[in-house]
Amino acid sequence: MLESRGVQRTVQVPLTDFPLYLPTLRLPQPGAVTGDFMAQGVSVKMDFIHVAGPSFAAVSHRYTDVDFVGARLTFFPEEFARTLVKIAFCAGVYTLGLAPLRQSPIRQIVLGQDRDVWHWVGSWTGDPMNEPKGLHAMQVRASGSDIHVILCLFAQFGAPEYHIVLGAADPEFARSDAWPWK
Repeated sequence: MLESRGVQRTVQVPLTDFPLYLPTLRLPQPGAVTGDFMAQGVSVKMDFIHVAGPSFAAVSHRYTDVDFVGARLTFFPEEFARTLVKIAFCAGVYTLGLAPLRQSPIRQIVLGQDRDVWHWVGSWTGDPMNEPKGLHAMQVRASGSDIHVILCLFAQFGAPEYHIVLGAADPEFARSDAWPWK
């Protein structure tokens, strides 16, 4: 999309001249980790990772009669966070089975019955947990009986890692031989 003096116009460019960027989010840590109540509408910062093609700046030099070359997004951070929750919950079930997660409070987030998604979702701020290779990467970890997922979407492009707290495992499961973190 190009814009000049308030008038937008679409210009067809060859695929090799098309800038490709990956929008990523930087979030605060989950409230379950910091102990803070995380209300809706937390501060979300968006970054763009240049993936392929020329940069926006290079394209703007080719089209000198325009005021704007870039991307405009309509974006709902809470919906993105709920998507992360769904992926993390599936990773937890894949890794541990459903038994430890039957009472997980994260299920209410998945179902849209709990709007406090930021209590459970945020950015991972520790050392990288996943290797920056492959399309997506994740690790399921525990802190005591709390289950955590460190998730990186589009890892090969250096995207940020997200921290999703799935909540406490079922106590009976955490005491059983099936609990992998003894």
